[in-house]
Amino acid sequence: MPIPLETHKHVEMLVERFRASIGPFVAAAESTHMPMIFADGQEADHPIVFANRAFRDLAGFDAEALPGQPIAGLLGELADSGTSAAIQTALSAGESGNWELQCRRADRSEFLAAIFLSPMRDAQHVIRHNLLSFIELGGPVDRLLEQRNEFHALYEQAPGFIAAAEGPEHRFTFANASYKRFVGRDQLVGLTVAETMPELVEQGFIGLLDQVYRTGEPFVGTGMPLGFVDPETGKSEQRYADFVYQAVRNAGGKITGLFCEGYDVTVQRKTAESLSALQSEMIHISRVNAMGTMATTLAHELNQPLSAITNYAAGGLKLIDPAEHGAGRLIQAMEGINEAAHRAADIIRNMRELTRRREPKRVAFELKSAVGECVRLVRATVSPGISIRDQVASGTTMAADRVQIQQVIINLLRNACEAVMQMDRQEVSITAHAKHDSLVVSVIDTGPGVSAEAAQDIFSWSDSTKEGGMGFGLSICRTIVEAHRGRIWLENSGSNGSEFCFSVPLLSETAQA
Repeated sequence: MPIPLETHKHVEMLVERFRASIGPFVAAAESTHMPMIFADGQEADHPIVFANRAFRDLAGFDAEALPGQPIAGLLGELADSGTSAAIQTALSAGESGNWELQCRRADRSEFLAAIFLSPMRDAQHVIRHNLLSFIELGGPVDRLLEQRNEFHALYEQAPGFIAAAEGPEHRFTFANASYKRFVGRDQLVGLTVAETMPELVEQGFIGLLDQVYRTGEPFVGTGMPLGFVDPETGKSEQRYADFVYQAVRNAGGKITGLFCEGYDVTVQRKTAESLSALQSEMIHISRVNAMGTMATTLAHELNQPLSAITNYAAGGLKLIDPAEHGAGRLIQAMEGINEAAHRAADIIRNMRELTRRREPKRVAFELKSAVGECVRLVRATVSPGISIRDQVASGTTMAADRVQIQQVIINLLRNACEAVMQMDRQEVSITAHAKHDSLVVSVIDTGPGVSAEAAQDIFSWSDSTKEGGMGFGLSICRTIVEAHRGRIWLENSGSNGSEFCFSVPLLSETAQA
């Protein structure tokens, strides 16, 4: 019965796709004496796309008639039902494997053979084809050795890394060029994994191999980090791999060694990390742009009411009779309103400058005085039971934008006060000291501390957990400090409290810039 034209064209398409995908590998497969079959990895029934002459000579099947036939049909003729089902299961799961069994030729005569299944992936780790290779175990020893050498020669040029080891000490019997490049060693065969790569012992990798050898259960690793040390330079390098380790068994079913195949995914992993960092930076830029728009809007909308507050405060001062009882406290309150309104206007103006990405104006000022103003403002808004201690030494000078630095200090002091509100010991202190070429300011509290999860992204813009909070207080602090070429960090955090620090270059370094 002739093959339908559409089916014939589909088979031709599968074969051409196979030849284009494998390239020069086809010529090697055609000329090798090792029997092999390639099955398509994209079609559900895994149709055969190539069978070499050596397979025809071994099994007696017509190699030219096999392309396009589902692999299940050939396996049903070649192997027993159990092994055939196991191979088809491995094909569907995209796994490699090896089996030793009594096979049937086309003329129904039998021969003992080892069958090796190896998925062949592209650069994106998608299985394009599956290779089934055969080694006749019942032939002469010299033929067996010849087939084994051909098997190694074929895998030597495989795109993924392949290695084999024998015995409980995992002594290398084979490692292809890709494997040697990945581990950074050339001399492997005859040596154990622990001897060639002692750094893997400390990483628990040998224990993993021991487990596979002991249990026979394969191990599949995805994006596994492996640290290698260059034996010549002693330099360490971390690489990543997708791989599988499987037990190798003899004819009696006893485990005799391990077989490994996989791919180096270090470049893909680093590329993904770079893209993630770029994405985070893009998100940060978009948020800064949004903050700039918000600052401009607030400046436009709030300048008028702030001006009105200032005018009302000034007018109220004129209406107070200093001779009246309690006039002093009222005058102090009105002056506080006036000072707070001016500070709000300064903050809005500085926020607009900050979002324009301009260099802040660095002017030397006395830090003790600036901190004192911040402490007074924070004390007026928090519980009177909280103790705020100003431990900044008199005469300490900082070269920075005074208003912006006060924004940072006020934010850190308010956060510290909120942290101690529910504590028995409600203490907050602020200190400053020179370290190297910078002036370091520290705000210390006796609160419950910051969790490790929260500390990881504490200076990034995120949704606030505070009632009425907007989630960018510490993010603004970070932006201000980094604009001054300084840095901000969480020095300590535990059950006894937290210590937030920021640094600004000293005057001498700023003057030289």
